[in-house]
Formats: sequence, C-alpha cells, structure tokens
Amino acid sequence: MAASRRAGHEGHMNYRTLEIDHGGGMLATIWLNRPGHGNALDAVMLEELAAAFAGLANLAQLRAVVLAARGPQFCVGSALDWRGELAASPPAWRRADADLAGLLQTMQALPAPVVARVQGDCQGAGAGLVAACDIALAAGHAGFCLPEAQADAALTAYIPWLEQAAGARAARRYLLTAERLSAFEAKQIGLVHEAVAADALHERTDAIVAALLQANNKKVFGERIWNTADKMDKATGSPAA
Repeated sequence: MAASRRAGHEGHMNYRTLEIDHGGGMLATIWLNRPGHGNALDAVMLEELAAAFAGLANLAQLRAVVLAARGPQFCVGSALDWRGELAASPPAWRRADADLAGLLQTMQALPAPVVARVQGDCQGAGAGLVAACDIALAAGHAGFCLPEAQADAALTAYIPWLEQAAGARAARRYLLTAERLSAFEAKQIGLVHEAVAADALHERTDAIVAALLQANNKKVFGERIWNTADKMDKATGSPAA
C-alpha cells in the first residue's frame, strides 16, 4: 500500500495505515486506512495512531478530531496474523497491550474532543477505540462484537474503557458471549451516543463537530473526572506477567 500523507502541521510525515486530514485549522480527521483488511489493528497501525494523536496534542488551535475509517468496515479488531505473532511471544503480547493502553490514554488526554464516526462493523480493539472517544456516532447498519477476548493473545487493555462506556455488567456479558450488537443496542448500553441512518451519519457528525467548534473551548474533561486509581487501571491494562 502506498504511504498516506499527513496534511497540515506535520505534512512531511507519511503513514502506511492512516490518512490524516488537517489543514492547520480547528478540525482534524484521522482515517483508518486498511480497507482491504477491514482496518484491522496491527503493530504498524497501533504505532501510527499513537504518533498521530500525540502530534495533534501539540496543536493549540485544534478544537475537534474525528476518527473515521475507509471502506465498509470501521475496524475488525486486531489482525489475525498479528495475534498469531503475539501468541508466540508473551513479551511481545504484553508490550502490544501496554502500547494499546498508552494509545487509549493519549486519546483521552488530548485537549480536543475526539468524535468516532463508525460507518461499519466494529469488533474487539476497534470497539476499544470507539469507547475511548469522547463522542461516538454509528450508522444504523453497523454491528459491534467482542470476539477477541476468547482468542489466544487477546488484547485486553481496552476493557476498562469499554466498562466505562457501556458499564461493567454489559461489558462482561458481551466479552463472555461474543454476541453481535446492533448499533441501536450499542447505543442502549452506552457504547455509542447515537445510531443514525447510514446516509445521515456524515451530516450528523458534521453537526456535532460544528457544535464543538462553536463552543471554542478545550475538552471539559481535560483534568479527567475519574480518580487516580481509575487512571492507573487504564494505564496498566496489559496482561499480567
């Protein structure tokens, strides 16, 4: 795949798994860009997402970030071949989960709110990305599933974020059963804020972003309302040694 160019403040940087749209203004969009692989998360995408969000944190003028995806699926979770590599190397598995925990913490610490625009199916760690966003919107046909927790070398660092968004009991159920949720069921448990018709998703996202830009303030929860222990849980979400 050709490298995707990052626009705007750091236009010299190239990404293999992402596209970054940012012209130097108040809005940036991060696109997951592995549509031929269902935008599956792998080591490269994890590293690039962390770099992208860290770079955006330095932009004082930024007021909102949209996390979106190319192709019909939002993110099918961690890539199968990558999970195979992690299963063969417990130290690599622990590092990957720690890196995922760091990414999710970086997303939440970003001064600008992050809005997930979920246009298609979302599974496993992909649902973790959505849970770590401040606002999440999904197309009505999108489905959610958490099958990774039943697999070898499952990434688990996103579970605290899932519990925070959907509640511990609901999260436990869907982690244990790997049942598929519709977008409307995901809304009922709190994983997404709104489930809208597919042809209205962009318009609704634009309206939310416009409200954020009009508010012209930094993230209300910049100091995080949850306690230090909660932060520590999220920061150390990797499997035990």
